[in-house]
Amino acid sequence: MRDRYGAFQERGAEVLAIAPDTAEHARRYCERESIPFPCLADPERAVFRQYDVKSAAISLGQRPALFVLDKEGVVRYAYLGWQQWEIPSVDDTLAELDALG
Repeated sequence: MRDRYGAFQERGAEVLAIAPDTAEHARRYCERESIPFPCLADPERAVFRQYDVKSAAISLGQRPALFVLDKEGVVRYAYLGWQQWEIPSVDDTLAELDALG
């Protein structure tokens, strides 16, 4: 998503990363990885619980998740993976956005 952030912006969409860590750790990670979109810290995992994103030993930590919300904040697409490398492709995510119209 980092490398194709412009494609999201062209669609009027915003990408937000939510890290289950402190603000300082999230900031350092985003700087180190040159993440162009906002990265919010959720050290208490409140957002993760709200969206039912669980941490599990079988997934070696935090399970990956991706959500597409419409302009009213309604979840229109949700993906909850089991392993860190499981995440929908950018093309699949953009197709979900395009389907919203």
